[in-house]
Amino acid sequence: MYTFATILSSYPILKYVALLLAYMGLVRHLRFKRINNLLRKYPDPTLPLRDYKVAREVAANVATYEFPSLYVVGLDVGIVPTNAIPSISKVLVSTKQIPTNCLRRIDDSSLLLREVNEVHSRNERRTMIEGRTDVNEMANDERRKEIAIERIKFIHGHYNIKQDDYLYTLYHYINGPLAFIDKFDWRSTTELEKNAMMAIWTHNGKALGIEDIPETLPELKAWAEEYSNQNTKYHPANTIATDPLVNLLIGGLPEFLHQFCRKIFSGFMSPQIREAIKLETPHAGLTLVFETLLKARGAFVKYFMLPRRLPKVRTALRINQDMKYVPAFHEYGVVRPDGYRIEDIGPDNESFPYMTDTNTIISVALETPTKKCIDFTLTEVSRPYETCNLEVHGISDLPGYIFRECGLRPAQRFAEEIAK
Repeated sequence: MYTFATILSSYPILKYVALLLAYMGLVRHLRFKRINNLLRKYPDPTLPLRDYKVAREVAANVATYEFPSLYVVGLDVGIVPTNAIPSISKVLVSTKQIPTNCLRRIDDSSLLLREVNEVHSRNERRTMIEGRTDVNEMANDERRKEIAIERIKFIHGHYNIKQDDYLYTLYHYINGPLAFIDKFDWRSTTELEKNAMMAIWTHNGKALGIEDIPETLPELKAWAEEYSNQNTKYHPANTIATDPLVNLLIGGLPEFLHQFCRKIFSGFMSPQIREAIKLETPHAGLTLVFETLLKARGAFVKYFMLPRRLPKVRTALRINQDMKYVPAFHEYGVVRPDGYRIEDIGPDNESFPYMTDTNTIISVALETPTKKCIDFTLTEVSRPYETCNLEVHGISDLPGYIFRECGLRPAQRFAEEIAK
């Protein structure tokens, strides 16, 4: 009579097969443990739409614990369809950051959005590493978020961007990563997670001044599809805005693979988007092979890679001795090896369309050196400033001081408000 032990002794390879299967089962169990705990904790999948704290916790699980790699890839790939809308691509080209400063522009966008979205995960990682909760640093995390939002508003405020284009872009920030994860990662996102991402980005959108955001993701998706059908069409700016991004995404690969990668990238886009941007015709075989590899990678993660213990965040846990935040890693290239100040992220001041108003600011401010900065106070981030001209020794110092200390407002608005 054969027993399990005698079978294993007769066929030693079965012992290793059994150990492998046991390991795979354990990894799968641990992989699903975090999301199962969240589903038990929040059985109502619509709760994130009504409770921002819940939304922040669940969204952090998606972006920094469960799917940190494909979340970023999905964000980069998923935002490309916005370049097929001429009113959006024209604005991107008008910034003059494309193609000459594509790496910096992408890195700036990444850092600003991460400063906004990594508040919860940053605090969790810091608490786990240091073994204590730092209440003061938690408050600073919120302050960093508000400064990043103000900086985004300041940058966008220099361009004539339509509300519908803002909303269409917001949709792709939500749907791009979710769609990519659902198709290629080790599991699909749950309704709870989808609603959390919708709630987080709705909160961000409202803070940035985006109006009339639909209440649910299906409603937003229906609106975005209709808007795309009505406005997606070819314009040279579409291609100009997209080519540098594609080159950046594939830039780390050997040059002989670039042509193949462009065809693979094109395969991720719908025929309508490809036509509007004039992307290369995808190679069906290459696309199939690449998608199969992505799905195989998802299966490998699901059964062989233990879950992440610490959230993956790019933004620094604390400010350094130079009063800068040093990124934990670089995504597509080194842009700020020595760190950054949040209020300095983005194009240089002279890159904006109406920085010629700086002289007006100087002349007006010098005439009223004790003018209170009431209109410029960032009360929401607890950074009041006494006067626009405090301890400024010379004209060359004044513009930078105003931009840094008085609310990061566009130049025209500064000139108008200082003159009041």
